[in-house]
Parts: sequence; structure tokens; C-alpha cells
Amino acid sequence: MKILYGRVIDAISEEALENGMVVVEGERLVYVGERGGFTPDAAEKAEIYEVEDGTIMPGFIDAHIHLSGTESIHRSGESPYDLLLTSVRDLRDLVDAGVTGVRDMSAFGSALKRAVEAGNIVGPRIMPGGRVMSISSGHCDFDPLLEREEVNRRDLTGCLVDGPEECYRMTRQQFREGAQFIKICATGGVSSAIDDYNDVEFSPEEIRVIVEEAARHNTYVTAHCTGTRGTKEAIKNGVRCIEHGVLLDEECVKLMAEKEIPLVTTLSVSLGLADMKGLPEHMMRKAAKLGDASKHSFELAHQYGIRVALGTDYSNSPNTPFREIGKEFYSLTRCGYSNMEAIKAGTIHGACLMKSDTQFGSLTAGKLADLVVVKGNPLEDIRLLADADKISLVMIGGSIKKNLAGGQNGGGCAE
Repeated sequence: MKILYGRVIDAISEEALENGMVVVEGERLVYVGERGGFTPDAAEKAEIYEVEDGTIMPGFIDAHIHLSGTESIHRSGESPYDLLLTSVRDLRDLVDAGVTGVRDMSAFGSALKRAVEAGNIVGPRIMPGGRVMSISSGHCDFDPLLEREEVNRRDLTGCLVDGPEECYRMTRQQFREGAQFIKICATGGVSSAIDDYNDVEFSPEEIRVIVEEAARHNTYVTAHCTGTRGTKEAIKNGVRCIEHGVLLDEECVKLMAEKEIPLVTTLSVSLGLADMKGLPEHMMRKAAKLGDASKHSFELAHQYGIRVALGTDYSNSPNTPFREIGKEFYSLTRCGYSNMEAIKAGTIHGACLMKSDTQFGSLTAGKLADLVVVKGNPLEDIRLLADADKISLVMIGGSIKKNLAGGQNGGGCAE
């Protein structure tokens, strides 16, 4: 048994519990509430953690990540084997930063998920989405000199499909390889080598085929959306989640509100892209044009009450290190969201997109014990969450993965 005393943010309540108590038994939370409100059996054998100048809160969930290793600071080579091993190393950085769950879009997600669940490697919970589906000449078509078949053989993050029949077959292939949701590119993007961010990619017929096949697997389709018209096409044809949402207008958010479609952030990239180093010229030109469009979109989404989940699009590159992944919380507050709203976006709302909000995402008795201890109070300074050194303890399913917080009666040893 593990008992933590201190300030508690449960991601359900609107305020922190200043004199709180969290009790973990096995892999689950058995009590979250006022200090002294629970008397455990054999308390003398419990590991005790007194969080005197910090906050106990749910582990962070990044709902938009690509665990391909291709841009990582730890990359040791270019082969798929090198990149898979790089991704394993990257998972440790995620946990160190307080991330306990991710929604991944890459070829490696399913294998990494199995390895984490088997206890063979340290990492967050993973909901794999497989490779991102794009049309030829679309957002994931980065080398037009290669044959499409060669692109699909090599690419670890995207695949090219054209026409309803290919969409149907590739969607089934993604599920065959372990995907638990599907991501498509409804528009072009800033990083696209060929298309413009206002380009509309899939036809309505192609989108509907993918959506219908996902529904047969009891899951949903999410869409990369930069331009406005392609976003509307995705919403109207059954996509259940919007990624980025850079150029949303009022019609978009009204449709999203009517259909209860959530929005995933990636704001620290879009708001900071113009200041990043070493990016290709075509990306810099597009970034300069977009300016503060993302900020306006999320202000509009906030006005209409759209549920927002935190995602980063980070790749553990020098510009997007996993140790600073918590910058996304602060980026959301720059768009008019309160610190508590940002915290819920990065915890319980992410768990909803992982289809697991009944299992984790908040500190609630009966749920899996996925939690972190942060130095200081993020309700006063949300930027505390942006520094892995401020994360003093990380627990996933009751198992301690990082511990700088000490502990008594045998506590303090990370597994």
C-alpha cells in the first residue's frame, strides 16, 4: 500500500483539495479525499509520501504523438530497427516528464504497447492508431520521386491511399496490425512537402468508407485538419475528432458542438513554429502565413464549449523534446483557458479519447493509479508542468516509475 498526503488535483473537481490523501493498493486507487478520511488496514506497512510543497495529480496524457524515432535526439541510425530502439528510449523520456498515457500514430505503436504491457520496457499506456492515412500528393507524401508502393513500405508514420477501395483495404490493414483508432489527413499541412494547408484531401466517399470500417471495429476516425473547408468535409462525413484545428471558423465549431466532436491541441508547435530552428524553407513560409490562427481557433472553441484534449505532435527532436512536453498546458492557457481547464485537457479529456476514462485520467477511487507529483502548485503557475525536473514522482498502475519524492517505511525506490 502507498499513501500520499498533500494538495490533490483530481481532474474532476473545479478546485484543488489542499489537505488531501491518496491511497493506492495494488494497481488501483482505493481512496482520494480529505486527509484522515480513510484508515487503512496495516498502515504501518504502507509507503508514506508527504508532499509538502507540491501537488498530487493524474498522470499526463498526450493525445497526439508519433513514436517513430525518426527525429529523436536519441536516434542511433536510420533503419527501422534503429528507430524502434530509439522509440523505446523515447518512452522513458515521456515517463520522466509525467506522461502516463499516449495516443500514438506510427507503425511502432502496437509493438510498443505490447512490450510496455508485458513489463519488458518502461513507458506510458499506449493507444495505437497505426500510420496516418493520406492521399497521394497529400500531407504524408514527402518524396514524390518514389513510387507509392515504396513510400508505403518505408514510411513509419504515414501511408498513401487513393480511391474508396484502397481506403477500405488500408483501414482493414491498420486494424490487422493492431490499430485501435484511425487517423486520416483531411487537409494539407504546414509540414507538407507538396500540398497547401488549404487543400482538401480525401473525397466524401473515401472518408465515409474509412469511417464505416472503423465503426465496424467499434472505434472512430480522427482527422488532421489545418484548412477550413477540409475540416468541414471531415466533420460532415463522420470523423469523430479533429486534430490541430488551425483554421476553424464559426461554422466548424458549431458543427463540432452539435456532434460533440472534441479538438486536440498541438498548440505549442503551432504557436512556436516560426521560432524553431533548422526547419525547411517551405515550412517556414507556411508558418509565417498562419500566424496566430491556431490561437483564434481555440478561443472560438472555448467560446462554444468544445471539449479539448491536450496533444503535442512532439517527436523528441531538439525543437520538441519530450522532457518539455508539458509546455502544451501553458500554450492552452494562452488561448483563454484556465489552468484547471488545461489540466483537465491533459488528463481526463485525453483518457476519453483513449476510450479509457472509466479506468484512468482522474484521481477517483476504483481507477488505475496513474498519477504524478509536481513540485509547486500548477494552478498558480501552469509552467511548472513544462519541466521534467519538476515532476518528482510518476506512478503507472500503482507501480512507481520515477521517484525523487522520497518516502517512508520502504518508500522511495523506483521500479
